[in-house]
Amino acid sequence: MGVINIQTKMKNIIILFKSFFLLRPRFLSTIFFIPILYGIGWALSKPLLLLNFEEDNLPLIGTIITFLLFIFLLPYWFYIRRNISSAWVILGISKDKFLKNFFNFSQGILFALVLIILILVPLLQRNYISWIGEFSPSILLNSILLGLGVGFAEEIIFRGWLLEELKFEYGTKISIAIQAIVFSFVHNFSNELFWNMIGLRLGFILLGIFLSLVRIRDQGSLWNCIGIHGGLVGIWFFINNGLIEFKENTPSFLAGPFTLNTPNPIGSFSAILILLFLCIFYAIKSKKIFSRPFN
Repeated sequence: MGVINIQTKMKNIIILFKSFFLLRPRFLSTIFFIPILYGIGWALSKPLLLLNFEEDNLPLIGTIITFLLFIFLLPYWFYIRRNISSAWVILGISKDKFLKNFFNFSQGILFALVLIILILVPLLQRNYISWIGEFSPSILLNSILLGLGVGFAEEIIFRGWLLEELKFEYGTKISIAIQAIVFSFVHNFSNELFWNMIGLRLGFILLGIFLSLVRIRDQGSLWNCIGIHGGLVGIWFFINNGLIEFKENTPSFLAGPFTLNTPNPIGSFSAILILLFLCIFYAIKSKKIFSRPFN
């Protein structure tokens, strides 16, 4: 009887998910998919308090559970909604062509390094940065894990799932704009200065557009985007935790708005100009590709 009850419950859960995936209008399930998963992840993390886990760590654990649920359900999402059985191929992270994928990923990290150097140049010229040069293996490991985790997770969600889902409904151009706006506004910023907030939102929108155009140029592959995104996060974290220190008089429009004495370079004037140029350049370069499918 117990086995039968479990099977019945599993069938009911499957029916529930199918009903949710096929909600009408279709954009409703797209809007609520991640928030519902986050709620489930948060609920599943709560029992850890009984095992003496620190409450401050629960949001991170809940986020990890949410992402694992997201990864598990993605193939079913595309199969039920679009009758597509090759979800990972359409998302651009196929395990085939390992060397090419590794090259694209490495190219993305190198690109991120160059972008960060270009942002730091005007700050170095005006002596707004002090060199500390302290190296820590633990900081390096944290930087790698942070870069890989954030780069992989956010690219799968925004330039993978969300962009592909929007493409089915609105086409490539509109989808690129929508996912970039969503990408910008899901990031919480504590800085209350109006122009700093505008700079950060604009910087993230341009980054979202740029990464989408990179994916188009790479014929749907997501590995370059993961390298760029992860490289920006990981490298910036590494250099700001022992290698350099920003002086108190550093203007936020050059370094990016500050949070806990660390600026976010995406909101800097240099980053916005560079990303705007890259978006225009890649849009022109990818003009012929807009009329073709990614995969």
